[in-house]
Amino acid sequence: MGQVIRVLKNRILVCLAVFCPLLAAAQQDLHYELTVRANLAGKTFSVNGSMSFLAGPSATDTLSVTLHKCAAPPVLRLKCPSGQLAGIDTSTNETGDRVYRFRFLKRLAAGTRLEFDYRYERGAAPAFQYYIDPTFCMAGGYGSAWYPQVSAATGTGAEEVMRGTAHIKVVLPKPLVAVMAAASQSTTMQGQSVTYDFRYARPDIFSLYIGAYRRQEVKGPIPFYYFSMDPETQVAELSVKASEVLNYLVSLFGPLAIPHFSVIEFPDEVSERTGIGGASIMGGIVMPAHAMKRFNYALFGHEFSHQWWGNKVLVRGTKGGPMLSEGLAQYGSLQVVQHFDSAQALLYRKTGYPGYIPDQCGLGYLKNAAAGIDAPLAELTDANGHTIGNSKGFLVLELLSRVMGKETFHKTLRHIADQYSVPGLRWEDFLQELETAHGGSLQWFYSQWFDRTGAPAWNTAWQQSQDELLLTVTQTGSSYRLPLDVLITCAGGERILQQVWISGRETLLRFPVPGRVTTVQLDPYFKIIHWDDTLTPMARELSKVQRVQQLRAEQKPEAAETLAWSYLQAGFPEDRYGTEFHLWYNLGRIKGILGKEEEALSCYQDALRCAVRSPELLAYTYYRIAQIAQRKRDAALLLWACDQALKADALYDRQDDMQTLIGQLKTAGMPAQKN
Repeated sequence: MGQVIRVLKNRILVCLAVFCPLLAAAQQDLHYELTVRANLAGKTFSVNGSMSFLAGPSATDTLSVTLHKCAAPPVLRLKCPSGQLAGIDTSTNETGDRVYRFRFLKRLAAGTRLEFDYRYERGAAPAFQYYIDPTFCMAGGYGSAWYPQVSAATGTGAEEVMRGTAHIKVVLPKPLVAVMAAASQSTTMQGQSVTYDFRYARPDIFSLYIGAYRRQEVKGPIPFYYFSMDPETQVAELSVKASEVLNYLVSLFGPLAIPHFSVIEFPDEVSERTGIGGASIMGGIVMPAHAMKRFNYALFGHEFSHQWWGNKVLVRGTKGGPMLSEGLAQYGSLQVVQHFDSAQALLYRKTGYPGYIPDQCGLGYLKNAAAGIDAPLAELTDANGHTIGNSKGFLVLELLSRVMGKETFHKTLRHIADQYSVPGLRWEDFLQELETAHGGSLQWFYSQWFDRTGAPAWNTAWQQSQDELLLTVTQTGSSYRLPLDVLITCAGGERILQQVWISGRETLLRFPVPGRVTTVQLDPYFKIIHWDDTLTPMARELSKVQRVQQLRAEQKPEAAETLAWSYLQAGFPEDRYGTEFHLWYNLGRIKGILGKEEEALSCYQDALRCAVRSPELLAYTYYRIAQIAQRKRDAALLLWACDQALKADALYDRQDDMQTLIGQLKTAGMPAQKN
């Protein structure tokens, strides 16, 4: 059910989630008849149709329908109400949508059928997940109510968007193509126009994409379609890897039955303008063109895993919701990496998978924890679910799978995906199913990992007595019960790997050894998220950047700027991790968003003067300068910045695909001179 939106590399790198994690049941049998006529050249998007549903058992004397602000007042009419209408109130919600609250004189009886018809011109005003230009249109139902959305009570006092079945017609001029995932479809040609007919038999939230798409069908156990716009996209190579990943996830999570499963591309320039770097929707994933150029196992593994966790299995209740969507999807991503790209699995767990979101790893969590950005995994919300669920949560699930045994854990996930796909999954159900499959209590695990914040930390001391090693492990923070790998290296090169359990404040361990011991390492492969000796100082220093980025994510640019300046003015006598560089970059992004391009340029240039420059941000720093140069019509600066961006990207194994982004800048050329 969920949609996960990956923010482009502005280095807030928060995965914005608008996936409605609560299973709503206040209304029933919602169905839409809907026709869209889009004229991209004229930037018009006209909608008309009807919808009907039955009032559910918890129906009240009010009903909410949400629709984004239109180019002109829309017509939204309640037809033949079974109760007398007292009036309609309107308000604006936090995303800019208009909420129409229909008030009835008497409480609606359960089973009351309500019917609406509507017509309106949505227009071109941008909104979160709504965008239109002469070549492309995106209308995402999770982030923008481009069609009338009915709200339903969740039982927790909140309201969520209700899913419905639908018959949707999209009328377009040739050669534009309409794409909607998870629906059966047909097309009808008439003169220079095409009508795309989509039918949703399974209730969904609807997202529509329009562009000059080329469709390629990929055969396999799970057939799917690739919709590409960029002729340079290597669809054949990508489709093979995508199919392999999907089939592997089926072996972990069980079968999928989704019609018209789709991988949908959208233009990089739209990604850059909107900040959306990818999304997972029911029956498909949506990616910017540059993400299609180079298959990323972590990214595709995560987005495909959402087809089970957040789509096939909906979440009931608020407790543990992000762990049942984001946490499990990220766990699937890690399994994909460990299966297809095992050489990078340790890097993924510890400091981040190459080309993927850097903070979605152990270090990412430690940086946030050091910044005071933390919460128990069972209490995560939409606001912090990605930040913590995708950095700590998936590593905790990985540990739980090892405690239970991988085979047992995955068998349980397949059972859950099968049994809870209709009623929805509560956190309590999830924990109980795991404990039942385990055949013993897991409360000790749940208590230390799900119900409190933080991560373990320990000190070690060892000494050798002839052919025996004595190892003392002292936990320095909260006590954990942990299965730990111990790697012992001897002078002759012998390496001994042992798994032990520790618990309580102090644990004394004894090991037979074949020779003189030179080193002893606990958890050498970072299988348990902890305050690692090498990561801790980095996390504490870079926590300054996390605090600034948190304020940016909360849409508080002035507060973020003030905090960044306070750190910069304090100075960095020893900047081992590029903290100053990160802060200058963030200031540049803040200034740019506020429309202060000259100040933004100065900040990026100050970032480049720093003694330590982070390789994962360096190419993007030059790219931001190139963007400003293009708008300033400064050809020399543009040429220099583009060249430097390509060189920096080459040193970073071309993970940012600057060749594509710079090529688009050069193709666009200089903006026309204003009179």
